[in-house]
Amino acid sequence: MERSIRRLAPEIASRIAAGEVIERPLSALKEVLENALDAGARAIEIRVEGSLDRSFTVADDGVGIAPAELELALERHATSKLSEFDDLDRLATLGFRGEALPSIAAVSRLRIASRRRGAVAADVVVAEGGEVIERSQAPRAPGTTVEVSGLFYNTPARRKFMNTPAGELRSGVKLVECYGLAYPEVAFRFVVDTRTRLDWPAVTVAADSPEARLEQRRERALAIWGARHAQQLVAAWGERDGLTVEALLGLPEHARATREGQVFLVNRRWIQSPLLSHAVRQAYGNLLAAGRFPACTVWLEVPAARLDVNVHPTKREVRFAEDDAVRSLTAGACARPLASLQPPYAVADTRGAESPWPDRVFDRPSLGESAAGELELGLPTLVDRAPLSTPEGGVAVAAQIVAIPRPDRPATPAPVTEHVDPDAPELWQLHRTYILASVRGGLVIVDQHAAHERILYEEAHERMSGRVGLSQQLLFPTLVDLSQSQFDLVLELGPWLKQLGWDLSPLGPPTVVVRGVPAELTAHAPGQVLQDILDGVSEATGKTGDQDIAEHLARTYACHAAVRAGDVLSRAEMRWLIDRLFSTTLPHGDPHGRPTFVRLDLDELNRRFGRS
Repeated sequence: MERSIRRLAPEIASRIAAGEVIERPLSALKEVLENALDAGARAIEIRVEGSLDRSFTVADDGVGIAPAELELALERHATSKLSEFDDLDRLATLGFRGEALPSIAAVSRLRIASRRRGAVAADVVVAEGGEVIERSQAPRAPGTTVEVSGLFYNTPARRKFMNTPAGELRSGVKLVECYGLAYPEVAFRFVVDTRTRLDWPAVTVAADSPEARLEQRRERALAIWGARHAQQLVAAWGERDGLTVEALLGLPEHARATREGQVFLVNRRWIQSPLLSHAVRQAYGNLLAAGRFPACTVWLEVPAARLDVNVHPTKREVRFAEDDAVRSLTAGACARPLASLQPPYAVADTRGAESPWPDRVFDRPSLGESAAGELELGLPTLVDRAPLSTPEGGVAVAAQIVAIPRPDRPATPAPVTEHVDPDAPELWQLHRTYILASVRGGLVIVDQHAAHERILYEEAHERMSGRVGLSQQLLFPTLVDLSQSQFDLVLELGPWLKQLGWDLSPLGPPTVVVRGVPAELTAHAPGQVLQDILDGVSEATGKTGDQDIAEHLARTYACHAAVRAGDVLSRAEMRWLIDRLFSTTLPHGDPHGRPTFVRLDLDELNRRFGRS
């Protein structure tokens, strides 16, 4: 069928262009927040009503917008950042003030109130679907307030692909955390439905040297992650050929299963950068086991002429003119302070190794201290209190965990002289990774991690559907420092975590107390496992926008609670693993679709050995 070429109507074209910049509610918040920082704000308050797509407001004390320019700011290709083409090669801001506002206005109801210093009142513009419908004045201190409501009200198809409201809000908190680290001299306040989630005063420490700047940033990190974590961060800095890098690096024990703990700020712009992530990972070398990612915050200053920030519509990525120079400087600067950590961690596999730093295990707070903290915060206890005393017949694991014997699994490895059913197949462990079992007509090779993951995944679904899992109590409760977004996710997942067997309670944002863990958990660092689970859920929901958080929780819990390649299993444990695997509904694959076992037929072996 022939179709004629024609120009789109302006309103359709504007909505398509808006979708390139405003992919989701977080994108709108990011653009408005960056505009406030570019306006020289020293105090920024963000208020959310219900959810980010329903209504959010960003108020700043910046320079404001001139009355005659308010409506111009809502026109496409209007900006205060560029005057000529060459300015694109020397950008010193977080973006173009004005290019985001028309995109937001095209898909929302937008209200801007702005007052320049010296003006008697603020001028107000209200737009709906990109069209200005009201112009007035209102009292306001110097600065700008941008209110966005009903986001995507006129593009309902885009709402189908949005993240959950809670997930989007967590992403908004992460955004503010990152820009709080980029601008420690700016005060930030984040309020959701009249409840203050973040309230950070400006850090006024003089920052005239790398050491002073890092201490200023450490003060802001203290407000974000708590004193224990911030004080353990390792400072690093370096300079070469006009490039400057400064970093606060987490200890190897703070490494995580995803890159969620990494923040990269290039010329104070929060970006995603595989290049910088690889450089930092290279600096840690064999301090970390395979599959672990260091937690870090990296500040990189690059001359504007050697940086392209316009390679992505939402400016999430940048392009460096000299990738090798940036990579080598970052890796070298971070490697120097980490060199002193090399001897304790120079092992092929750090799992189970004794850390030279304490695992933040403290005596259990007294009832008065705990109750007072929870009363002040107004936060509920996530799970019921469990006795600290060792259960009858329990055994200590790694001096931290008290294991509860299970009827279907031995609490301790079975002795070599255990009774073996003569009809049971022989079992062998190959390279501490695979279980070999002879079966009628051939051989079965089972991946021990994938098999255990399938078992735990189905058990997790059963528990979250009603059956509460067993919990083993920690000998010493562990304090775990989380980010604010992780802390919010713990509160959101609280009922499900309880069903799985976690015994958690909030001590004070962003710290939680771990008193008990699921009985199947084999890891010696429950706090690390909890963070890995939270990172996995956050990453999965953030990428897909899938609202089935319970499904993601079941998958990430199974992945991180399962035995690993390299774990030694007794014959009794191998037999239990195989019996349970083949009693699941889908024994052939783990939750990610990888095979759990491979069968080799005897006919195939005979053919290979020339016996056919």
